[in-house]
Parts: sequence; structure tokens; C-alpha cells
Amino acid sequence: MRLIGSIALIALFACRREPIVFSVVPQIEYVGTTPKVVQEFGAVTITIRYRDGDGDLGGQPDGVPDLFLKDLRDSTRFPPGYDGILRYNMPRFLEKGPQSIQGTIEITVPGLARLDPNAASEYVAFEIHIIDRAGNQSNKVRTDLIQIVP
Repeated sequence: MRLIGSIALIALFACRREPIVFSVVPQIEYVGTTPKVVQEFGAVTITIRYRDGDGDLGGQPDGVPDLFLKDLRDSTRFPPGYDGILRYNMPRFLEKGPQSIQGTIEITVPGLARLDPNAASEYVAFEIHIIDRAGNQSNKVRTDLIQIVP
């Protein structure tokens, strides 16, 4: 049984470019998750806002992951082969720079499963952070609880 499938970056919205006005260390803010109750093996969409002072988000060389979601459930219950971290490679946000950028990212997490198949339902939350091409790590944000039902 596969616990969680790969994540897919669904959309980048409202990517505004401005002179350098933000910190060059990316900052993220949790916006929301839909739905809050998901059928087992269904998908949720997590929305975050981002700001980056020099616009060097995404497009990591050699496909190095730069967006991370950490499953906050009890790791001792994870099935073999699942380390609880979903990794994604974001596309390059800005070709020319440096310029401050801000916008919204929607991340789809498919295949959510209960760790205890005998439980009536189970809750999961994720901790999220991103890393820019210079290696600067953003702050970490936490999602609301998501209920997984059979």
C-alpha cells in the first residue's frame, strides 16, 4: 500500500515583480487546505503565499528538490520506504533578476492514506518550507489538520 503519492505543483498565481524590497531569504505563509475532510487515497490542495527578495525561487540545478512537505504524524507508524517527507522541484519563477517576487503556490497532495487502516478516521498535518537557488531556507509553516476517512 502506497501511503502518499507524489505531489504536484498545480499553479503559480499572481507572481508580481518589484524592485528588491523583500528579504533575499524566502518567506512563506500558509493560506489554507481544501478539502478539510478527504476520502482515503483522495487528494488535498494546500495553498501558500511566498515572497522572495531576489526572485531566485525554483529551477534548482540537477533537479534538486526545493519544496518540502513533512508529514507530522507519528513516524514510528510510517510504512517501510516512506520517510514522511514529500519533495518537489519547483519551476523557475523568474528568468531575469534580481527582482522581488511574491505570489501564491497551490500544491496538490494525492493519495492520502490512514496509517491505521482499522481507525474510523485519522488526522494529518504537514510542515512546509522552500529553499531558493542560493540555498536560503524559508520559514516553516504548518497546515491545518486534514481528516482522512475510509
